[in-house]
Amino acid sequence: MSWSAWLVCALVAGGVGYLSLAGFVWANRQGIGSRPLVVMLLAVKVWSICYALELSSTSPEVAQWWSALKYFGVVALPPALWSFVFAYTGRGRMTRRSTILLTIHPVVMMTLILVPATRPLIQDYSHTSQVLGAQVPGAGPLFWPHAVYVYVLMLGADFVLMARLTKIAPPYRRQGALLIAASLLPCFGNVLWNAGLFRAGMIDPTPFLFGITAVVLVWGFFRLRLLDLTPVARGIVIEQMNDGVLVLDVYGRVVDANAAGASIISFPRRAMIGRYVVDVVPGLATVLEKQEVGSAVDAVEDEVLIYPVPGADTADEMLPGFWGGLFARPDLTGPEKPLRLTGRPLSVAALEIDHRTDPSGLPGPTGKDRPRERTGEQLVLGPPRDVAVSMTWVTDPVGRQIARLVVLRDVTERNRTERQLRELLNEQTRLSETLRQSLRPASLPQLPALRFAARSVPSARGEGVGGDFYDVHPAGGGESAFVLGDVSGKGVHAAVVTSMARYTVRTLSAQGWTPSEVLRQLNRALQTPDDLERFCTVVYGLVSDPGPDERRIRVTLSLGGHPPPLLRRHRDGSVHTVGRPGTALGLLPSVDVHEVVVDLEAGDVLLAYTDGVTEARVGDEQFGEKRLAEVLAAVPRGIGPAWPSPAWRLEHPEYERNPWTDQSEQSGPGHPATQLADAVADSVLAAVRSFAPERDDVALLVLAAT
Repeated sequence: MSWSAWLVCALVAGGVGYLSLAGFVWANRQGIGSRPLVVMLLAVKVWSICYALELSSTSPEVAQWWSALKYFGVVALPPALWSFVFAYTGRGRMTRRSTILLTIHPVVMMTLILVPATRPLIQDYSHTSQVLGAQVPGAGPLFWPHAVYVYVLMLGADFVLMARLTKIAPPYRRQGALLIAASLLPCFGNVLWNAGLFRAGMIDPTPFLFGITAVVLVWGFFRLRLLDLTPVARGIVIEQMNDGVLVLDVYGRVVDANAAGASIISFPRRAMIGRYVVDVVPGLATVLEKQEVGSAVDAVEDEVLIYPVPGADTADEMLPGFWGGLFARPDLTGPEKPLRLTGRPLSVAALEIDHRTDPSGLPGPTGKDRPRERTGEQLVLGPPRDVAVSMTWVTDPVGRQIARLVVLRDVTERNRTERQLRELLNEQTRLSETLRQSLRPASLPQLPALRFAARSVPSARGEGVGGDFYDVHPAGGGESAFVLGDVSGKGVHAAVVTSMARYTVRTLSAQGWTPSEVLRQLNRALQTPDDLERFCTVVYGLVSDPGPDERRIRVTLSLGGHPPPLLRRHRDGSVHTVGRPGTALGLLPSVDVHEVVVDLEAGDVLLAYTDGVTEARVGDEQFGEKRLAEVLAAVPRGIGPAWPSPAWRLEHPEYERNPWTDQSEQSGPGHPATQLADAVADSVLAAVRSFAPERDDVALLVLAAT
């Protein structure tokens, strides 16, 4: 066999080799730029095979057709190379306009070359040269414009790649330089051959040089990972971490992932490498936006939803662009809701699939669902995971950004536990609030001669339902009664004792018992055979209904271990305690309680309070009775001696009704005594809050005589 025959066989073998490389690249088509690379390899294969058949043809007519078909591969190379550069430099797919512009030249060229009448414009068979015994045509008048156009496109693509690589750190430049050199080699070889600078009779070296380029691109891209940051020896600690670790290049592509990262994302590691991370985990798009290339943000922490991919054990079983998470948690039972994934409008599709199902009960994909990928519909498979994301820039020694390190932590269980705790806390808060509201009246009745105001504030430490309570209710003989108490303990047990004490007092008051007898009977009610602690302190008052000509209101007080109320006289503004201390209720079989009669005149104020007021503490200092008396004395009186005047009473008869017999709704402006009682209650509460932010339960009951 002659050496020329060996060269032809080499070209044919090279074409078969290109086909094998194209098959290998197609098997790994999840990598960025893999599809344009397949087109490039197939184009060079067509070029090599047709060139070999052209050189081996004995008939000039047959050689002309093989030479024409060779141009299918030649004109397909520039668009394929540009598509590869677009994908590999992070620009994504070419626009429709760019694609149309790049296809004009191949269409025009193949039309000219396949039509015999116009073929001489490209191939001039009137001037041929002999190569391996075959007559190779010369260049037609349009050949060199075509060649220059192809060279410009090829060199332009290399320039874009080189310009992009000069803006990033040195670890990429050395690797990228190999890519640029490999892509420039066949271009320069073809220029030298077309210019006639090789020895006469030499074959076109371009297909052989493209073979070198293909090996560099394919082997380096998929085996050596030319733009990969993976070190030769990865630390075993990273591989065995429970947290997922992803390494992204500056374009946002996954160049490395540990086993935990693949498990959290539910995406095979081999299928993940080389893909844009937003195609694998769309939820990370918002995180990437916060940390763009060149930004001053070194680290970003966020939390995203990741939807698992059941049944995708190998990359071959996966539908590219079909898997991964969504930005929002979808409602699988409701109508379709538009979502957006990597710039494409998507929707949660209604699934009608059988055979394969995942543990969540949702069906898995089958061959019927491949059309969904083309239509942009997104299958949502399995329940989502809550994943905490920490994204940090990796910089070189001079501070330039060369990669992103992404740490993923599955916090689904933690968030579920926190949600359950919050729900439990909210339920307890609602229960506490319901109990608290049930232990005191929604509103206080206002007597014709006496106005009431009350305040109840739970502990600032948030210890649940407190034991403070108050009430105003009718008593026997047409009189009225009020009670303010403080039950020991907190929570449900305190609420039970509070409710029992309040309604026991109401029942005893209705029987017409004296205040001291009411407290003694309450003490007996609190005495139970069980070991539960049930005791309280109480101030109980019986209000006698004054006659029509009586200007004084008589209040009979009885204290069961409770702090004595404060009385402020309107005539001179003096403040002093009233009542005689007694025994706390519920501790002893019998108690020592007393009755004290207090006459209230118009403008007088009686303040009953729980020990949460005076025992409010800052360090070793308490709020105390003295400070409380000063606050009460400082509240403006602002009323005259004949208050309210007969004229005012005549104009506002609604305030003279009996709340226990007349149930008509009260209207009209606020009574001055009501305003006074509210002012006292608000002033005391504000003073306690200002003095001690950390305090116990506080309850106030204010009586203002009219």
